[in-house]
Amino acid sequence: MKNNFLIALAFLLFGFATLKANSKYTDRNDKEYFSSFKKNEAPKNKKFNILNKKSEVAGENFYVIYKENSLGQGFYFKIVLDKNEKPIATYYANEGDQQISDSTVENLKRVIFGPEKSVESISETPTQCVTKCHRTNKCYDKETSTGVLLCSAECGIACA
Repeated sequence: MKNNFLIALAFLLFGFATLKANSKYTDRNDKEYFSSFKKNEAPKNKKFNILNKKSEVAGENFYVIYKENSLGQGFYFKIVLDKNEKPIATYYANEGDQQISDSTVENLKRVIFGPEKSVESISETPTQCVTKCHRTNKCYDKETSTGVLLCSAECGIACA
């Protein structure tokens, strides 16, 4: 009888701990959570706008990150990859009702696919900013090509 009581108590405690853990998960702060790239996860209730699309093939995976531009306007940036881990599309979503500037949108279009020339929106040129960021974050020392891509994209987004 005593063993049955202890087993029931253990299951009760396990159930309570599981319930408590699940309730914390639903209350996450998306800005904090997506401060670095997250694979195959997207923020709740965000509509992504297409920046550019290289292929009509459905993507295998995607990565999402939250950033703010030099004006303090927040946005989410999404990169879709094909089965070979090559980028095929990019998207962005505004944070709240706030729209990001046109120059930021134009710079975001060039983060993955575009030429080096970007619309200037900060004191140093975007190319200088990205180069400095690559060195600081050691982007080219990453173990995989996807790691290099995501680190480089994060730099491009931060400098947009």
